[in-house]
Amino acid sequence: MASIVAEVLTSAGQLSAQEARSKLQILSKQIDNLKTQLHDATVSKYANFVPNLRTAEKLATEVQLVKQEIDEVSIKIENEIKSQLNLSTGEFQYLTAQLQDVNALMVILQKLVKLQEGLDNVGHAVRVQDYGTAADTIYSIQSLLAESVFGHEHELQIMLAIRTECHVQKEKLLFDLGDRWKELVQWNIQEDGTKNDAIHKIELKLFKTGVNSKVVENIISGMNKLDILNEKLKRFGEQLLDHMLRPMITRADCKNQVSVTEQAKVFSISYKNCSNPSPPSPPDMFSRLYQSLLLLQENLFCVKIDDGEETLLERLGEIVAGELLEMTVKECLIPAIPTSTKELEKFGEVIQLTKDTHKELLELHFIKDSNTTLLDYVQNVNVLFANKKCQGILEEARKLMTSEIHNTMLVTNDKPLGDLPPIMHVHTNKKAKKLELAPEVQLSPNTFRLPTCLISTCVQQLMTMAYETLQEASESSPQCAVQMYYAIRNMFELFCCVFPTYHKQSLEKLPQLSALHYNNCMFISHHLMTLGHQFSKKLPQNISTTFVDLVPKIRRLGAESFLQQLAQQKAQLLEYLQAASGFQSVSEEERFIVADKSIKQVLHQLQHLKNVWQEVLPSTNFRKAMGTLLNAIIAELTDSVVSLEDISADDAKHLSGLVSRITANAQELMQIEGGESINVSVELQRNVSKWNRFKELDLVLNANLLEISDRWSAGKGPLAVEFTATEVKQLIRALFQNTERRANVLAKIK
Repeated sequence: MASIVAEVLTSAGQLSAQEARSKLQILSKQIDNLKTQLHDATVSKYANFVPNLRTAEKLATEVQLVKQEIDEVSIKIENEIKSQLNLSTGEFQYLTAQLQDVNALMVILQKLVKLQEGLDNVGHAVRVQDYGTAADTIYSIQSLLAESVFGHEHELQIMLAIRTECHVQKEKLLFDLGDRWKELVQWNIQEDGTKNDAIHKIELKLFKTGVNSKVVENIISGMNKLDILNEKLKRFGEQLLDHMLRPMITRADCKNQVSVTEQAKVFSISYKNCSNPSPPSPPDMFSRLYQSLLLLQENLFCVKIDDGEETLLERLGEIVAGELLEMTVKECLIPAIPTSTKELEKFGEVIQLTKDTHKELLELHFIKDSNTTLLDYVQNVNVLFANKKCQGILEEARKLMTSEIHNTMLVTNDKPLGDLPPIMHVHTNKKAKKLELAPEVQLSPNTFRLPTCLISTCVQQLMTMAYETLQEASESSPQCAVQMYYAIRNMFELFCCVFPTYHKQSLEKLPQLSALHYNNCMFISHHLMTLGHQFSKKLPQNISTTFVDLVPKIRRLGAESFLQQLAQQKAQLLEYLQAASGFQSVSEEERFIVADKSIKQVLHQLQHLKNVWQEVLPSTNFRKAMGTLLNAIIAELTDSVVSLEDISADDAKHLSGLVSRITANAQELMQIEGGESINVSVELQRNVSKWNRFKELDLVLNANLLEISDRWSAGKGPLAVEFTATEVKQLIRALFQNTERRANVLAKIK
């Protein structure tokens, strides 16, 4: 306090009197507050100490008493109540287990009661013909059996017995429904007569729904709920297609009849057994089909399934409509498509009838809107027409290609292209310009003329079909025209594959047929050169109407076949000559007989070839063919004689006789009987390249040394043209003895 006052006095000395008084007042208040706080603290610490102490001691005593009571209760629980609690827990668990067993038994008993009631209900429903309810009850029983109320339920004998009984009831119900279905739909199939002349009779008996429609509905409902309705309908649909609808669609002679009894309608058909039945006309087929489906709809198949909107006919349609309509299109409608454009224009009635039938099937609910089989057929009639036309062309062409080729016809100057159909010309308003050529470049009338020859009748028919088809294509729609054009191209490509393969053996073994095949190929190629040009303005412009690219292939086909035949004949002729052993020592009787026989065989074979070829081949080709074979013979004979080392006078005489015989017959071989007169010598020199050599050989065999020297003429004579100096010397040494005169002649030959 003193320090505070001193401090105040010190500071007061530095302040004014008024400020000092204010400061002293504040300090006085602070001192009073300090005094009050000091007094309160002293009273609280010393005056109230005893009462607080007594209160605390009282509380401590009460706490001690409560602790003792708790300890006593704890000891009592530990010693008395705990043992009694263990006994009561065991009893409680035992009672709980018994309660659970009783509850499980109650559930089992309730389940058994429901199962027994269900089985009884199934039997009752079957007796009253409520097959739908019976099916529902069986499914309820099966669902109850599938729900296990405790773990070992499947081991109970009674549950096993109930499962067996449920299965038996279901099978019995299925069997009953099958029998009832057989009563509703009955088939009777008969076959009278022998196998080839058998008459098939099929009857379908349908139960009338008006007699007891409720029972029929229950039967259908039960079959549907047991999932056997579709199976029955599928089986019925297969029988319906095979036994009734297929004959009505594919056989024109199929007859149908409907008879009525008190409880059913009988629909029957009959037809004769035949291997290739003809289909009916589309109007007759559609009429039969609609009457059959209408009969089904009016008698049994109008029943609705489970009180829904779907009928039996609609369900049947889902199963068989697709196959039925495809069969209708394939077996009847497509064959009914005409094969000519004029007939196609009259086909509109069938198209409209097809559309009407589609609507009728929709009204019967036999098909759905998504089934557009008949409409697709209507939209694709032009395509189908073209496909059928092209298929028919190729089939007919193959038939012609595999027919006999020895049936022939003559191609003459009057008809250089054979008998062809008339071709319509394109009329234009433009005036034709006359193209005048200078006299020196005038073409011969025979420039594009096929020479007179024989061709196969089938090939002529093939070309006629090509012209007729292209003519028809020019009058058809663009799409059909394109397909028909390519069908003709495919026909000639087919000719290149089929004809030589099918007639392979005949072409190899028979010279006449190989010559005919050559003519056929040349005849076809001759037409193909201008065939595309004749129709180029009548066919669509988006295709290249030409057949020129096929010409080399077909020509090569005929030429290779005929050249192969020539090679075979040449080999045969040379084989005959080989029997003469090189014509050595022909003056001996045995050797001469063999040589003479070989020459006779050669001439006989050549004469045979002349007989079979002279009427077939063009005259030019005939002489070339005979000249080729004759040239091979005389070349072989000449080389054989030239190679001889010793030729006696008698040998030369006999060899000359053989050569003269060939020379005489060669002239006859080149002359065509009944043909135009020709200069045989010129033709022999033109077509037989070794003919002059052969003639010179004959002269040498009959000449002396002087004549041989004169014909050599220092290498400028006719003998020098055909023989070399070495060959001539060889002949001289073989024919003449070694004398001075022979030596002089040999010295001149250089």
